[in-house]
Order: sequence, then C-alpha cells, then structure tokens
Amino acid sequence: MDPLSMILGLLFIVAISCGGWIVWGVVQSRERARELKMAREREETERLRLRLEAEDRAQERADRIYLDTLDRHSNPQLPRRDGTSPDAS
Repeated sequence: MDPLSMILGLLFIVAISCGGWIVWGVVQSRERARELKMAREREETERLRLRLEAEDRAQERADRIYLDTLDRHSNPQLPRRDGTSPDAS
C-alpha cells in the first residue's frame, strides 16, 4: 500500500467518524436559529399587543373626557356620567 492511499484511507475514516458530529452540529445550529426567530416574533407580537392596548386605553380616556366636557357645557345642571354632581367640582 503506497503512502498516498494510506493517508486517503485515514482521512476517509476520520471523515466518516466525525461526519455524524458535524451533521448533528449543523442540525442543532439550524434548530437554535429557528428558536431564536420564533422568540423574536413572540416578542414583536407582545410589543404590538401592548401598544394596541395602550392606544385603546388612551382612546377610552379621550372619549370619557370628551363626553364629560360635552355634558358640562351642554347642560351644567345635569349630573355627570361618572355619577358626581355638577356642584361637587
């Protein structure tokens, strides 16, 4: 057996024995990348949900202020929507 075929044979054996670990590492890195992508999407979804809730609260607050102002200016003698009397202010 000449030295070149012996070296090629050894490289082939090393490649076969390490190939499984290499494939496992590639699969693990792809799985990790997929998990990170899903985590980023979950974070983005949560941020969007929180922003929408904050916008809803701000809109409800603006509606309450508008309706209260409308009540005060249209007929100052009527009780307000929040149940307080107009004399309490």
